[in-house]
Amino acid sequence: MTLKNGQTTSLSWLEEDDLPEIAEAINCIVREEKYLLMDKEITDLEFERMWFLEGKETGMRYLVAKVNGKVVGGASLTPFTGKRAHVAEFGIYILKNYRALGLGTILLKEFIEVAKKNRFEVIQLSVFSTNKVAMHVYRKCNFKRCGKLTHDIKFTDGTYTDRIMMELLITQ
Repeated sequence: MTLKNGQTTSLSWLEEDDLPEIAEAINCIVREEKYLLMDKEITDLEFERMWFLEGKETGMRYLVAKVNGKVVGGASLTPFTGKRAHVAEFGIYILKNYRALGLGTILLKEFIEVAKKNRFEVIQLSVFSTNKVAMHVYRKCNFKRCGKLTHDIKFTDGTYTDRIMMELLITQ
């Protein structure tokens, strides 16, 4: 798939061999301190391996986006269980130099199709209210705001932001 800057991206399902590069990509975003709930860098690759194996067993789907063989982003769809088994949670990250190039839309649309094929009825996500670009992508893909957690996030500089809850009701 071609990004807005003309570069080609490839998507592949997460493999265990991808974990070190995925961890480094996520750590880059953790260091930005403004997009992820995580506030500590990934340092324990064995823990990540266990997370990967457990996620795989419980039905998590995780796509890795690469440009020229380098990880530039990723997204996941994690199913809930029990009475919420019809619901899956979506998460995404994209490295700074690859944002606003259409990659978020590509990943999100791919996962909407995955959700439909796996008979999920609802996709849920949360996004910081300061992340206007991400909210634009979610709205463009028909996600609706369904709640707000006021001052849910406190940054290291002492400022706050709200966390916006969004969902997509999937019609089969």
